[in-house]
Amino acid sequence: MKKFPYYCLVALMSVSSFAWTSDLSAAIKAKNDKYIELFNEGKAEQLSQMFTEDALYLNDGFSIIKGRKEIAKQLKMEMSAGPATITLKTVELKRDKRTATEVGVWEVTIKGEKSNEKILGNYLVVWQKQSNGQWLIYRDVINYSEKHQTL
Repeated sequence: MKKFPYYCLVALMSVSSFAWTSDLSAAIKAKNDKYIELFNEGKAEQLSQMFTEDALYLNDGFSIIKGRKEIAKQLKMEMSAGPATITLKTVELKRDKRTATEVGVWEVTIKGEKSNEKILGNYLVVWQKQSNGQWLIYRDVINYSEKHQTL
């Protein structure tokens, strides 16, 4: 009988942890849906608002981009390749009190006159929870891959 309160506490902590993770998953999914929407509409300026003021954007083949304004310029340049759509798939999501780390795969389809070009890659995003409760991108690391590899 002495262990009963211990088991209750463990069960309560497990439920609490599950709710915390479920809330995070829903919040990040909503953020990713917004990212996809803005990217697919070519709205680089609005997309950059999803980043913190001091965010870092690391993309294969480019220098490290620092700050929301510079990230907006980089996104505009990337979007100048032509109409494109992106899909994102989270494969891992972990968090602590103020940050969440998301690992995933992405696919961009650039729409050409005669055919479409698909580009695949992986990403690692560090989300930072702001004082108003909103999650913003603090670090965004992107690389290209020939095939998607999941964990």
